[in-house]
Amino acid sequence: MANTREKGYGLTAETTKKLEAKYDSVSEKEAVDWINAVLGGSELGNVSGRQAVQDKLRDGIILCKLMNTLKPGAIPKIHPANANKFKHIENIGNFLTEAEKYGVARGDLFQSVYLTDNNQNMAAVIGGIHALGRKAQTNGFKGPTLGPKEATANPREFTEEQLLEGRVRGI
Repeated sequence: MANTREKGYGLTAETTKKLEAKYDSVSEKEAVDWINAVLGGSELGNVSGRQAVQDKLRDGIILCKLMNTLKPGAIPKIHPANANKFKHIENIGNFLTEAEKYGVARGDLFQSVYLTDNNQNMAAVIGGIHALGRKAQTNGFKGPTLGPKEATANPREFTEEQLLEGRVRGI
């Protein structure tokens, strides 16, 4: 008899369902295509699906190469694929640190555990890649773009006369 039970119960099952609902395959494809275009090849290939993308990014090598392309020399030492899991976590950590220095808001990034452990929040990973793509446009990267251009501040200054004209009468 086949095992048809869901994985997890109660809060674990609810959390898993919410994370799965947030995952967008269109955003995933855009992020994969952008990484391939920026790196000038097919680093990720035609990979699709949450687990397959996670498997490709798990060691952090592609992310480090991506950061070094956007900001040359940002990550001088990238640990190889045959290194242990802790070195892979270090690769991901180095990417996240440099992405933040590059200008990506910490809240737009993800935690390294999302890549190293199965069934984690891959929607946050894809969102972090999109945030990096937006920031690359803002920082003047001349290569391929990902998503809309990031908004910039548009401060306005008004004279005292203009402020008085804008007031509602009687208040």
